Formats: sequence, C-alpha cells, structure tokens
Amino acid sequence: MTTHTIIYVGYSITKQEKINLLTNRYMETLFKIRNNNGTRREQNATQSFPHPFFSTLSKEKLESYLTPYNLSVPTISYEKLKKKGDILSMNTHWELYEYEGYTYFYRDDKFDSLFIKDKVKVSDKTLYFVLLTLLLNSTFLLFYLFLLKKLSPLKRLKDNISRFSQGDLDIDTSTQGKDEISAVSNEFNNAIIEIRDLTESRNLFLRNIMHELKTPITKGKLICRLMKNEEHKKLLQKVFEREEYLLLEFAKIEQLTSKNIELNKKKYRLVDIIDQALDMQMISKENIIFDIHDNLFVEVDFYLFAIVIKNLIDNGLKYSNSNITITLNQNYFALQTEGKKLEKDLSEYLKPFNRDYETTTQSLGLGLYIVGKILKLHQLKLEYIYKETHNIFYIQFH
Repeated sequence: MTTHTIIYVGYSITKQEKINLLTNRYMETLFKIRNNNGTRREQNATQSFPHPFFSTLSKEKLESYLTPYNLSVPTISYEKLKKKGDILSMNTHWELYEYEGYTYFYRDDKFDSLFIKDKVKVSDKTLYFVLLTLLLNSTFLLFYLFLLKKLSPLKRLKDNISRFSQGDLDIDTSTQGKDEISAVSNEFNNAIIEIRDLTESRNLFLRNIMHELKTPITKGKLICRLMKNEEHKKLLQKVFEREEYLLLEFAKIEQLTSKNIELNKKKYRLVDIIDQALDMQMISKENIIFDIHDNLFVEVDFYLFAIVIKNLIDNGLKYSNSNITITLNQNYFALQTEGKKLEKDLSEYLKPFNRDYETTTQSLGLGLYIVGKILKLHQLKLEYIYKETHNIFYIQFH
C-alpha cells in the first residue's frame, strides 16, 4: 500500500513537471521570438505581452518564426480543439491541450493572442517522462526504504521499553550502530543490566531475611507444644501464628510491589472475604457496623482482596472517632468513618510511606499503597467522598 502511494505521488509529480516543462518552453520560445523579431526590450517569461505582436503577423510570417523551434500554426481551429481535445492544464491567460498525439498551446491576454502546435508528437516525449517518473519513483522508494532501515532500531527499542514496563528484565537493547538511536539503546541496556543486578541482590536479601525470620518462629511453635500451661500455650501459639501470617503477608507484598505475582481470580462472596480480613486482623466485630443489602459476589483473588479489606478496616479503626460502617450494595463496597476530611487528594495517600494519614508510630505508611496496588491489578479503583462529617471510601465493581 505504501509503495503504491509513493508511486502514485511520484507519477503525480512527474505529470505536473511535464506540464511545467511544456508551458515554460512555449512561453520562453514566444518571448524569444518576440524579442528577436519585435521589440528588443528584455522581458520576463512570466509577464504579459505589453503590445500586440503575434496577432498582427500573417500566417506565413508566424510560421517562419515558429519553425526553427519545432512549432507551427495549427490547421485545426481553436473552437474545434476545445470540443475534441483533452485539456492538460489551464491558467488565467493560457491553455494546454493534447489532440491526436500532439500538444497545442493557446495564449490570450488583453495585449495579444496566439495559438500554436508542437510538431513533436507526445509519443516521442513519452520516453523522457517515463524515465523521469521511474527516476523519481525510485528515489522516493529508496528514501522510504532508507527511513524504514533507520527507524527499525527505534521500533525495536519501543517494543523492549514496553516489555520492560511490564516487568520483563530479560531483554537486550544493545546495538552496534553509531547514531543517536543506537546510543540511546545502549544506555538503556546498561540501565537494564544495573536494575537486573539490583533486583537479583534484593531477591537474595529478602530470601535470606525470610529464612532467618522463619527459624525462630518454627522453634517457638515447637516450644509451645511442650508447654503444660494450656492458657499460656494457646496465647503463645496465637502470637507465633500471627507472626507467621505477617511473614507470609510481607512475602506477598514483596511479590506485589515487584510485579512478580499472578492473580488467582475466582467468584467469591464479599462477606466471606470480609470475614477472612477480620481473622487476619484478629479483631472482633464489636466496633464495626454492617449494612448489607445484597449478597454481593465478586471475581477477585481471595487472599489479596482480603488484604485490601483488612488494610481499609485497619485504617478506619485507627482514625475514626467512633465505630466504622461497612456497606455492601448491589455493585459496591463502602467503608465509612467519622472524622475530619482528608487534607489532600486521595491519590497522595496511595503513595508508599505516606505518613500524613498513617503516622510513623502506627505504621510504615504502606497500607493504602498496598490497597491501591492490589486494586490496580484487579482493574479496580479506590474512590473517596466526604459527606456530613464522614469519610467514605468505596470500591465500585463492574
């Protein structure tokens, strides 16, 4: 398609070039005849004739002036040519026709008029214009291929950047070129290598930390089984189970933030996910008011969405002046707390380590950040409104 477009453009240009060459030739020839045989004052070929000249000449005289330039006085009338000839181009003062293989030129202005025929047949000129067309089309085509070759590294770089944005570090953008695109590709490849090395070091560090933390928890759970005091035994078991859960949650969060996670989405009742969140939080339902209108089913990753609900409940209990209210309706979940309106836009509180909403003494400021990340994986969004001294956080399901 592109090649055909280039050839068509090239053909259009050469056709116009043909018309320009013919009209310029006729105009320059006429001015040359006039200057050589009439007024000697120099004229510009684009100007009008200032005084009648050609219209005052006899047919024989005009023929003698035109013959040296392969031009002649037509035997066909101008009126007949207009009816039967094909017009190639026209201007305010001239018209160009083709008829029976010959080119005709008619000029008429307020000073003079002239009607001439080109003795050279159009077929004799065709080879020249065909060659010119082929030359221009070849030039366009070569230029197009040159651009494709030059821009192909940029397309590869764009594709690799897209893969990189999806978390794929197993890419190589290095190139042997010497141009600016190659320089950018090589520098980007160096950055990928650095990030890959840092990621591997980070993963190794986290694996070691997880291993070191699991060891005392496992030992603690074993010691609990040997204890005879049932009350202390249950209390310590609950503590170690909580620590083990937190460790697993940290591992999940690490996968989440590094985009190294796959969703296990299925349909669940949202009330079951809320129960799981409360169990994870290890809190009772005394401080929570439930306003459930529908048995809402959602297609989510059960464990990750439980973390979303848990973090929202956790923040609600920390910053509410009274009990929090959880509302389930036909297609949304809402958590309502009583208190002051958020000072900044909600997007500011979804950033990591935000301590305007989650203070240093209470948390690391990651709760809402994790909520935003998990919802984004589910193609959902946390919304916020403030109404009558109440902060309302809600999630609209599709």
